[in-house]
Amino acid sequence: MLQLVLIGLIIGSAIDAVKVDEAIISEHRMSDADVLASLHRNGNCSSVVRTIDLRFVGVEPSVIALTSNAPNLGFTFMQTADMQDDEVAVDFTIEADTYSKTIDNLTLKALKIEQYYSVRYDGWGTKHSDGMRLSFP
Repeated sequence: MLQLVLIGLIIGSAIDAVKVDEAIISEHRMSDADVLASLHRNGNCSSVVRTIDLRFVGVEPSVIALTSNAPNLGFTFMQTADMQDDEVAVDFTIEADTYSKTIDNLTLKALKIEQYYSVRYDGWGTKHSDGMRLSFP
């Protein structure tokens, strides 16, 4: 058990050290803000903890590496799907609220994961606190 905790700390530290271009972060923040504004306009309660799903796309070895470390990243594996050009999509979930700071932290983490694992972050989605589905992008 201690070994798994140490592995998680090492992976977490390595991902935290990844630098993401500010222009990319800004682009994602604008898209996230649109989704959060839509949730808010429709009466969403940001404090409700709900399932948020994330998708990453890449070549199989990269997706396998990410999937094997998903628990250390706080993610639960959901499924994979074959894509075009020999790529694979992998979907994960995490339980969280939808406060803008929470989503900002999640997006920054996803963008760091994108670089660390050589995959493409394909966005997040969730259900409105009343069950309506919304997603980014």
